[in-house]
Amino acid sequence: MVLIYGEGTFDNYRAALGAVGIETVVSMDTALARRCGGLLLPGGGDIFGGLGRRETAAINAVICRRRPILGICRGMQALNVYFGGTLHDRIAGHQLPQGDMVHLTRAEGLMAQLLGPSPLVTSNHHQAVKTLGRGLTVCQRAEDGIVEAVVHETLPVLGVQYHPERQSFRLRRDDASDAAALFRWWAAQTE
Repeated sequence: MVLIYGEGTFDNYRAALGAVGIETVVSMDTALARRCGGLLLPGGGDIFGGLGRRETAAINAVICRRRPILGICRGMQALNVYFGGTLHDRIAGHQLPQGDMVHLTRAEGLMAQLLGPSPLVTSNHHQAVKTLGRGLTVCQRAEDGIVEAVVHETLPVLGVQYHPERQSFRLRRDDASDAAALFRWWAAQTE
C-alpha cells in the first residue's frame, strides 16, 4: 500500500496508481507512513520557507526504511526543499489561467528511458527548483531550463514537476506524452 500524503480525495492520483495495481490510502499520519510501501507527495499549494513538521516526519519515515517516494509538482518541490534545496517563488510560462499547458522537455537517464528524450508534459505551476537539493540529480528540463524531473543518487526518490496522472491511463491526452511508463516503473519500486 502507498500513502498519498494529504487530505482530500486525490482521485486522479489514486486512479493512476490503481491502474498499475497499487492500493492507496490518503493520510497525513506519520505512523501510517512508516508502514506503507511507498509515499506519493501530490501537487498542491505553494511552499514558502521550509516544510511543515508533519510532512517532514512522513518523508523521514519513508526514507529511513528506504522505501520509494514519488513527488509530483508541489511534491517534487517538497522533496527539493527536504534535501536542502531552494525554490523560485514565481516563474513565468508554466501555468495557464485554467487547465494545463503542454510543453516540450528534454530528458536524460531514467526519464529518457521512461518517456523518451523529448517528452511533452502537462504543466501547471509557478514555483520551481532554484538550487538543487543534496543528492538530487536533474534528469529532465523544460526548454527554458526549468527543472522538470529529479532523481536521488542513492535513495529510491523521483520527483517530476508536471502532472503524469493527468496524461496517462483514463486521462491520456493526444497532445502530451503517455506517462503510464512512469507509474509502471514506480510500481515496481514499491514491491
